[in-house]
Amino acid sequence: MSGSSNLVTMKKVVQQLRFEASINRVKVSQAAADLQQFCIQNALQDPLLTGVSSSTNPFRPQKAFILMLQGKIDLSTCSLCQAIILPREFSKV
Repeated sequence: MSGSSNLVTMKKVVQQLRFEASINRVKVSQAAADLQQFCIQNALQDPLLTGVSSSTNPFRPQKAFILMLQGKIDLSTCSLCQAIILPREFSKV
């Protein structure tokens, strides 16, 4: 029983080795030259090299909206205050 399973295992190993031997290889020097050429050709489109304009940057800091209240007002009747989310300390005024 173990002899037949060993034979099946060896056939699988031989099949895998034949497959790997049939793969076309590229020399490291050629792959490096191709990669360097690709980088040079695409350098103008690379945002890490050219930067991103602030108008098209989706990760730019959001502009803050500051509401300064003078005196006490009834926040439940203020339409502007109802449209924005207020911190807890202002919601009890």
